[in-house]
Amino acid sequence: MTAPLKLFNDTLTKTLIQNKRFLLQRPSYAKKFIDIATKMKKQADIRSCLLETEDITVPPILIISITNDCNLSCKGCYACAQNREKTDEMTIDEIERIIDESIELGVSIVMIAGGEPLMKEGILAIPKKHPDTVFVLFTNGLLLDSNATAEIDKMKNVFPIISLEGDQDRTDSRRGIGVYENTLQIMRTLNRNKMLFGTSITLTVNNFEEILHGDYLKQLQEIGNRAAFLIEYVPSDGNFDICLTEDQKTELRRMEDALTEQYDMLIILLPGDEERYGGCMAAGRGFIHVSSTGALEACPFAPFSDLNLKEISFKEALKSPMMREIRDNHHLLKESRGGCALIENKEWIAGLTE
Repeated sequence: MTAPLKLFNDTLTKTLIQNKRFLLQRPSYAKKFIDIATKMKKQADIRSCLLETEDITVPPILIISITNDCNLSCKGCYACAQNREKTDEMTIDEIERIIDESIELGVSIVMIAGGEPLMKEGILAIPKKHPDTVFVLFTNGLLLDSNATAEIDKMKNVFPIISLEGDQDRTDSRRGIGVYENTLQIMRTLNRNKMLFGTSITLTVNNFEEILHGDYLKQLQEIGNRAAFLIEYVPSDGNFDICLTEDQKTELRRMEDALTEQYDMLIILLPGDEERYGGCMAAGRGFIHVSSTGALEACPFAPFSDLNLKEISFKEALKSPMMREIRDNHHLLKESRGGCALIENKEWIAGLTE
């Protein structure tokens, strides 16, 4: 394993396993994380072995978008902007097979996205098969009713990450009137039940000061959030006006370690400072994406693929010539205006599918 990839793996382990502060006030998760830590070390060994013996790069993180269906119609939604055909969506059996195969090959963390993933019937049955694997569920939270939360609470390896845009005005203007208060009410319920949950926030030029220099993160922690995913806005709809400025991006990178020390939450920046890992972490270096229609893609924001997992195994898919080409040139992938190096180089990536 190369030094940058080892650094990424070590950082992942340190973030989730060695830093236990985010488990404060969540004692029921302590034993589960001991099991998860043991499994993560075994998974890293499996990945290293496959790389050395078969030249197959297995990412520690699988991002799988399981549906484009959603109960909201958020402005600027990247999933909607991609216009995937509903009739082409993977079945729950296909999703289960792909996740099973990925974990067998060494994937440590499965991030489930949408659309709204809780609209996919049967999705919460899959994590039960893999009790020592971390499942991160990106959701708007509005479908976390008593049945769903009871099921998640029993498993202890599924962590809902609930989307907000900042304060009430910003959230409701993008997600719909009343969404902010309904979401906070759901968070309060999860907190009363001592469940592990977090928030994802899309950082824009407009909310940067509020999120990073106000009391916003402190308030999230006070209502029970144990993680905050801070995701740089990617202009899937072509609107570059609200992208972070270069000064904001530089400041964000500089603040990363300080934020981790400041809060008893996991603070996860996406894409984060990829330069410390030798460049873009997509295409399997750190993560890989499976679309709702089964396409293997380098990243959720770069909908280009040369094969489909409905037709081949996950192991065979990881041999994709397109993914290898992207990995071999990861150090050249630079982003300027948007929050994604692949978007900046989309013409080149699109050409790899021809």
